[in-house]
Amino acid sequence: MDIKGLLNQVLASGNELASTAAGKQAGGMSDMTKGAIGGAVGGSLLPLLMGNKKTRKMGAKAAKLGGTAALGALAYKVYNDWQAGQQSATVTSAPAATIPPDTPQHSMNVLRAMLAAAKADGHVDDAEQARIYKAVQAMGATREVSAFVETELARPLDPAEVARGITCPEEASEVYLASLLMVDEQGFMERAYLQELARELGLAPELVARLESQVA
Repeated sequence: MDIKGLLNQVLASGNELASTAAGKQAGGMSDMTKGAIGGAVGGSLLPLLMGNKKTRKMGAKAAKLGGTAALGALAYKVYNDWQAGQQSATVTSAPAATIPPDTPQHSMNVLRAMLAAAKADGHVDDAEQARIYKAVQAMGATREVSAFVETELARPLDPAEVARGITCPEEASEVYLASLLMVDEQGFMERAYLQELARELGLAPELVARLESQVA
């Protein structure tokens, strides 16, 4: 499994988690979630990345936005709409944003952002990192992908590092939207992380608000 395949798996697993959790009582975990957390990977990384209390909520968000292609398309649509509004007040106009090529580096940037955001509330401790890394290996990830995940999980939380190398606002919008999926934006730690990430990505407050409305 390559980087793009792992990223798709994390996002697509939201559909199964959301539907499985729909019939459970509030606050309960699905059998699949319990199995994943207990070590039976079950094809889903989302419970391990999200933590018990957030799995159903974040699974529903991921299901709403879909896989990587849908995530990117939505981010660029939001950016284009915001950009069009900005241009309406000026004499000159810039070309509409376009989706950059879906390169391995692009998928790596998005996955790095999601792994970092999952750590924003502090629940991904050493034990959780070991479980996530083991799950990635069990899913058939290549040696390079496994090493990438291990490195990112062990890296200190740093929004500047997530934003480094992202030079266009279109990709910055996607990285921020992907990060939103992985946090409980009502928590203080997560909220502070998102605010700093938006600053590092150079996103305008109005654009940030539009992106956040997509997962409200």
